[in-house]
Amino acid sequence: MSILFDNVRVYLGGAFFPNQKVLIEKGKIAAVGSKIHKTADVIVDAQKKYLVPGLIDAHTHLTLTDVGRDLEESDIDERFISITPHIRPLDGLKMRSKVLSDARAAGISCCMVCPGSMNPISGLCSIMKTYGNSADVGLIVEQAGIKFSFGEVPKKQQKLNGKFPQTRMGIVALIRENLMKAQDYLDQKNSKKGLKDRCIDIEALIPLLEGKVPMRAHAQRLEDIMTAVRIAEEFNLKIILEHAVEAYKVADLLAKKNIPVVLGPILIPDFKSELSEKIFESATILLDAKVNVALTCDYPGLPVETLRIAAAMAVQFGLDERRALECITENPAKILGLDHRIGQIKKGYDGDIALFSGTPLDIRSRLEMLVIDGEIFDFRK
Repeated sequence: MSILFDNVRVYLGGAFFPNQKVLIEKGKIAAVGSKIHKTADVIVDAQKKYLVPGLIDAHTHLTLTDVGRDLEESDIDERFISITPHIRPLDGLKMRSKVLSDARAAGISCCMVCPGSMNPISGLCSIMKTYGNSADVGLIVEQAGIKFSFGEVPKKQQKLNGKFPQTRMGIVALIRENLMKAQDYLDQKNSKKGLKDRCIDIEALIPLLEGKVPMRAHAQRLEDIMTAVRIAEEFNLKIILEHAVEAYKVADLLAKKNIPVVLGPILIPDFKSELSEKIFESATILLDAKVNVALTCDYPGLPVETLRIAAAMAVQFGLDERRALECITENPAKILGLDHRIGQIKKGYDGDIALFSGTPLDIRSRLEMLVIDGEIFDFRK
C-alpha cells in the first residue's frame, strides 16, 4: 500500500517546511518534497499539520510487564540469580499488551526493550517496532547490547536475597569476575583445542567483548557513572549510559570519550537518594558539551505518554525546541545504531512518521496519525 501526505509541514534538517508532500511506498519513504506528482492508494490531506519522524524511546521495559498486572506477574527481572546476560526480551515480549497501543497513541514507533536493573548483569537488550501480533514481527534487532547495573538497585536486591554482593565494591567485583571468565572462555574458544562444553551465559557476553554490541550501563550517581566508564575501558567495551542522573557533572569527560546518554526519566520524583541531584537542565548541559543525548520515560517507570512531555520540559528549562525534538527522534536512532533507517523523514528510510495537529512539543497538540513501516494507525476517528 502506498500513502501520500499532502499539504503538510514536514520536519527536515531541524526545521518545519510548509506545503510539502511525503510519499510512502512498500513501507519505505519513497519521496519528500513539494513537487511529487505520483498518486497513492491513500491520500492524506494534512491541512498544514505537522509531520515528524515516529518517536523513539531508547530505554524501556515495554511489554515485559502488562498494563494492570502486579509486579509479581512481570517478566522484567530475574530476582534470584545475580548474573543473567543470556536472558532475551524476545522470549518475554507480550505483543498483544495494551501498552503497545498506548505507545502508538503517544507517537512512539520504535523502542529499545531491556530487562530490569536488579542484577549486576541483567540480560540482552532488543529493539522493536511498536506493532505486530508476535515478537518476531515487531523485533528489528535482537541483540542491541547487554544491560549492566551499578548502584543502589542491584545492592538492594542482593540484600533481599541474602547473597553476595551487597556493596558497590562487591557488585563491581562480580561484574569484573564474569567479564574475566568471558575473556578466558573466548580465548579457549578461539584456540586450536576449542571448547569442550558451551556455557549459555558466557556465550552471551562474547559479542560484548568483541565490540559488536555495547554495555548498556544503568548508573545514576556520579560515582557509579565513573565506575561504569572504568569497567568499559578496562575491558575495552563500548558503553551507553542509561538514566545517568548526574551525568551533567562530567559532561565534558563523556563528550571527550564519545559516550552517549539515555537520560531519564526526568519527570520522576526525587523519591530515593540516587535522584537527589536530578536537574531538568541536564539535557541542555550534556548537549552543549556535545554529548549525544536521548530522553526516555523508562516505562513502566513512567507512562509511555510522557516521552513527549519530557522533551517539552527540557525546553521549559532552557533547551531549544530543535534539539529537544531530536532527543526523541534522531538522537536515539543514532544511539541505537539505526540512524541509517529511522529517526528522520528521508528517502529510503523506514515509513515511520507521526502527524500532529500542532507542534509536537506543545502538549496540547494531538497525535492524529502514526505510520509504522507503511502501516497506518489513525487517531482522528
